[in-house]
This record gives sequence, C-alpha cells and structure tokens, in this order.
Amino acid sequence: MSSDDHSQAFHTANDHVNNGRLNDALAIFVKLQESDLDTFGKSMACVNAAIVCDKLGQVDQALDWYDRGIKLERTLGRYFVAQHKINYCVEKSRHDDALAIITALVDSDISDLDKANACLNAATVCDKLGQQGKALDWYDRGIKYEFPHHRYYVAEHKAVYLAGKGRTKESLRIYDRLSREPSLTESDKDRIRKNISLLQK
Repeated sequence: MSSDDHSQAFHTANDHVNNGRLNDALAIFVKLQESDLDTFGKSMACVNAAIVCDKLGQVDQALDWYDRGIKLERTLGRYFVAQHKINYCVEKSRHDDALAIITALVDSDISDLDKANACLNAATVCDKLGQQGKALDWYDRGIKYEFPHHRYYVAEHKAVYLAGKGRTKESLRIYDRLSREPSLTESDKDRIRKNISLLQK
C-alpha cells in the first residue's frame, strides 16, 4: 500500500466511525496492522482501534489495543499511546492499571516535565483510591521533577489538594513559597496571591 492508500484507509475508517459502522472501522484498523504501514502509523491505528472497541463496549479489547500500540511506540522512544491508556484507565476506574503505566512512564526516559505530569496523574488516582499519603508522595515526586525547570504546576495542585483536605496551613506554606519564586509571571503571582487571600479568610 502507498502512503496515499494508508491515508485513505484512515479516512474511510473515520467515516465509518462517524456513521456508526464501528465493526467496519475496526476491520480497517486490523488490516492496517498487517500492511506495510510504518511503526508510528500502526501505533496510531492501535489507538483508533481502542477507541472503536470502547464505543462497542469492549473495554478489555480496547486495553489490548492500547498495549499493542505501546509495544510499537516503545521502539520509537515515544509515549503517546501510553498516555492515552492512562487517561482511559482512569476514566474506566481501572486505577491499578493506570498506576502501573504511570510508574513505568516515570521510570522511562521521557522529559522531566512529562514525568511531573505523570506524577500528578498518579496523585489523582491514589486520591480516588483513598490513599492520601501516597497521593502526597506522588505530588512531592512531581514537584522534584518540575522545580529545576521553574515550573510549579504540580506544586499548585498540591496546594489545592491540601486546602481541599482542610490542611490550610500546609497549603498556605506552599503558596507562600511559590509567591517568592523570581521566575513567576505577573499573572501567576496575582493568581497565587488571590488563593492565599481566599485561604486566609
């Protein structure tokens, strides 16, 4: 198949999905796996197949397709499919599966900022499981990854999390420390000051 044929196959499959012909769409994605489509294209076909399986109510099959895509993308040093699977597992309350993928991601060679975001996802999952201590550990791990890059996204989320748990003093300590970071933009400073003011009421 030529690259134009591959593009047409994806287009046709998407048209099938849009018109409710899910099994026809899935058949195309299966066929693409057996074609001479490149590895990246096959990994994207896996994501699409997983989405179709979910629409068909086939959660286990969707997870299998994500796993196939993850195996393909690892040969390219990519983690796009893995991140999709994390979101899917969280959506389906497959929290243990989500944590397993997140842990593997954090131990991989993805960027520090991607690791920080993965840690934030793990903290969210642990909180859903009622594991507050582990959630805080994941927040702290994420903060260690983002701080050297002068990013404070995870830190702010931790402050919000603590405030939501009634741990106002700990939340304020984080906000106070962040407010003194010289790399903050003026809008960041304004947002943090407003949060401090709200917590001090």
